[in-house]
Amino acid sequence: MKYGEDAAAHAWLTPPAPARIAARSATQSEMRIPIAASRRLTRVLFDRLPPNSCENREQAGHNLDGAPIATLIRSRPRRSSPRRRRVDIEVVSITSHPLRRREDPQRAPGDPGAGLPHREPPRVVIAPPGQMARAARAFGDEYPPISRHWLVRGAGLAYLLASLAYIPWLFGALNHELPWLSWPFFAANLFTLLTTFLSVANHWWRAVPEPHPLPHGDEPKVGIIVPCCGEPVGMILRTISSIIRQDWPRERMVIVVSDDGHDAALALALQSWPVLYHSPPPRFAPGRDGAAKSGNLNSAFSMLVARHPEICYIETRDCDDELGSNGFLRQAVGQLEHNRRLAYVQTIKEAQVSAGDPFNNREAMFYRGQMLSRNAANATFPCGSGLVWRRAALEDIGLFPTWNLVEDLQSGIEALRRGWDSCYLPIVGAVGQHSPEDVPNVYKQRGTWAIDTVRLMIWGDLRGLKPRQRVQFAELLCYYLHAFTVLVYIPCIVLALLGYVPFRATGAGFVAHVVPLVLATEAWLMAINRPYNDRRRRQRHPIRELWRVRIIWSGLAPVFMKASLQAILGGPNRKPIYKVTRKYSDPRWHWNQTLPQTAVLMLVLCTLLYALRNGTLPRPIVLLPFVYWGGLYVALFAGFVARSWHGVSSLRLALLAQRKGARRRSGKADAALPQRGVA
Repeated sequence: MKYGEDAAAHAWLTPPAPARIAARSATQSEMRIPIAASRRLTRVLFDRLPPNSCENREQAGHNLDGAPIATLIRSRPRRSSPRRRRVDIEVVSITSHPLRRREDPQRAPGDPGAGLPHREPPRVVIAPPGQMARAARAFGDEYPPISRHWLVRGAGLAYLLASLAYIPWLFGALNHELPWLSWPFFAANLFTLLTTFLSVANHWWRAVPEPHPLPHGDEPKVGIIVPCCGEPVGMILRTISSIIRQDWPRERMVIVVSDDGHDAALALALQSWPVLYHSPPPRFAPGRDGAAKSGNLNSAFSMLVARHPEICYIETRDCDDELGSNGFLRQAVGQLEHNRRLAYVQTIKEAQVSAGDPFNNREAMFYRGQMLSRNAANATFPCGSGLVWRRAALEDIGLFPTWNLVEDLQSGIEALRRGWDSCYLPIVGAVGQHSPEDVPNVYKQRGTWAIDTVRLMIWGDLRGLKPRQRVQFAELLCYYLHAFTVLVYIPCIVLALLGYVPFRATGAGFVAHVVPLVLATEAWLMAINRPYNDRRRRQRHPIRELWRVRIIWSGLAPVFMKASLQAILGGPNRKPIYKVTRKYSDPRWHWNQTLPQTAVLMLVLCTLLYALRNGTLPRPIVLLPFVYWGGLYVALFAGFVARSWHGVSSLRLALLAQRKGARRRSGKADAALPQRGVA
């Protein structure tokens, strides 16, 4: 059995043949083995355990090669025949890492690892490096200048011209006999055109910075904060391992793992690593600045600068984000050293995804397109990871903001408001080891982003931003608010099938005004969906990739509407509760999560059957515009509903898994009921 990928971190466990070992998980350090095998494996003798024993005992043992290990042994009864009861032993051991210091790092007061007895470095299972991260590191940090930008400008100009011809024609063709339908349709069209106008204006300029890698020997000391809250220990160690192995002197980096979950197992595992383990005060405790991730970061920052006041730069990295560039610090700090007005440097953030990236977790259009435009307007904002701050700028804004749901977007706006510059460096600085690839987890993550953005844009303080910066952030707000147009376009296609149309179009009017706008819209989307410097150039199919992106855009419309209403109605003083995104997938059919999209599909299908039976369909030339505006949403909803059972090989297996889960939940509920006759 092989643990991890690094040769120095391999731990081979080869018990005798009778030992039957079953690994619980590739990222956990627990093995369940029979008693006899555990004796051979750990050289520890145990007395006979009672069948119902559930006590925990720590023993100091040795593995087969004689190295001392810390072994946590849990005995638990095993289901067997009534005549013969067997007990399983769980051996929890944590591997040592070759990059360790001989002395244990100092512990802060209240640290879960402070009271643990001193022992040899424990054994831990390090999560294997992701394929995306290895490919990104092999690709390197070189990036070309912006090229063929005339395609984006040409497509944007064509869209503007087509829109200017379409708006007056649409106003004159409205069906005034149905004002309750025609005017909402006109308003929804105007909002769609306005959102695209903002996108065209923002994408008119793109820029990438000149590379300024820091020479060897000039490296300043950098503080690296890795906040965590209950994530798997192996995943956190994989992140730390990638940080240590980059092209930067180890003595010039101070890594702080700030554990908001107060996990004693993590504290024990990190004793053998060259990091500082920090346990921040509990949430809502007096003296803590912020309850969620921002409070964790602020506490770690205060501890870091107190111990190392000479640090000038602070990197923040999510605990599940592996390093995607061996020269990350050398490139990012080089930009900060070159421009003293830079507050922070943000890099590309990718993720380990399934084939085809079904939930658009790589966000190629955002990181390899829109961020280049924001860089040209000095409107780049932090994305939480793969980010290096200038300490002076961070202190100037009062550390990480705690007013909003998450700290990243608001911290960037606070720096820009005060006159600082921002920089977007197009290298892969972070690669998520896990991506949300089940509908509930995607809802949670994207809903958090939506609430955070809408709340900040409407209730936040934006004074001091320049006009181009305001336009960039206005596009973010319109992106989420555009989800409300679904409430107009879907009824329009349904009513059009019944003969109620918002506007009347002749054949000549349709060809002269609607067709050019449709072609210009598709050309614009294709132009901005050309990821800059993407190593997957041969694997990408432009039309298929764009369709997948639009499926997620449209399928998340109910989530964006709910999040926007929460942000608007909650006001500036009512902040929603932040929850950490789940770091594992739940592959089953989440039918209840896609009920709104499924209801739309069923409504349109039933209406179409009714229209075919009763002959209410209008002429094709009249119906086609609504097929594009509303029917496109229907097709995209169908693609999103199909993602509700992503990860299951077939829908039949998804139904079986759903049924088993329901039986398991009902069994637990029955077991929890009080039994009669029991005091």
